Amino acid sequence: MLTICDKEIKGFFVMFPFFSEEEKAQIIRHTHSALYKKGATIFGEGETPKGLIYLSSGKVKVCKKGILDKEQILRLVPSCQLLGFRALCADEPYGASTKAIEASLVCTVEREYILSLMKTNTSFAHAMLRHVSGVLGHADLHMVALLQKHLRARLADSLLLLANTCGMEDDYQTLCSRISRSDLANLANMTTPNAIRTLSTFQDEGLVSVSRYTIRLLNIPAIYRISSHG
Repeated sequence: MLTICDKEIKGFFVMFPFFSEEEKAQIIRHTHSALYKKGATIFGEGETPKGLIYLSSGKVKVCKKGILDKEQILRLVPSCQLLGFRALCADEPYGASTKAIEASLVCTVEREYILSLMKTNTSFAHAMLRHVSGVLGHADLHMVALLQKHLRARLADSLLLLANTCGMEDDYQTLCSRISRSDLANLANMTTPNAIRTLSTFQDEGLVSVSRYTIRLLNIPAIYRISSHG
C-alpha cells in the first residue's frame, strides 16, 4: 500500500464537494492507495470490505462466477468512480469480484473511518444513498436487457456501454477500451463465437470497423436503433 497524496484523491472530493477542510484532511490521513496491473484482482468475491474504494485512474470490470465457473461481467467502471460500496454499506462480503482491465490506481478510505463519517456528515450519507440507488437502478435495466433482447441488440448495448463508460478516442469513433472478445461476449451475455460472428455481421453492414486491438463505431445512430428495437 502507498501513502495517499492530494492529487490521487482529488476526484473523490469532486464527487462529494461538501466536506470541510478538516474532514478532507482526515480522509486523506485514513486513505491508502495501491497500483494494480492489467488483469489483477482488486478484491475478490466473498472478501470483507476494508473500506470505501475510489478508482483514481484506470478501468475495471465487476464480474461474478456463475454455473461451471463461467464469468459474467456485471458492469464496467471507469476512473473517478467508487467500487464495492454496496457491500460496505450493507455490512456484507463482496458479492462479486473486481479486476483491472488496464493499469489502475485505487484509493481505499479505511472502513471504520468512512462509516463514522457517514454518521456525522448527513450530506455525505445522503449522497452515498443516491449513488447506491442509481447504480442499482442501472443494474436492473441492464438485467432486463440481457434477459429480453436478442443477440444483435445485446451486442449493440455493450458497444454503446463501452463508448459511454470508457470513452472514445479523438476521432469520436474508436473505443478507448481494448476489451477482449471474450470480455465483450460476457458483457453481452453471449458465447464468444456468437459475439465474434455478430461483430463480423456489424462490420459487413458498415456499422463498425474491427481490428485485433480496436473497435471503431462507424454508424452510432444505427447502433442505437438496433439497441432500442430489442
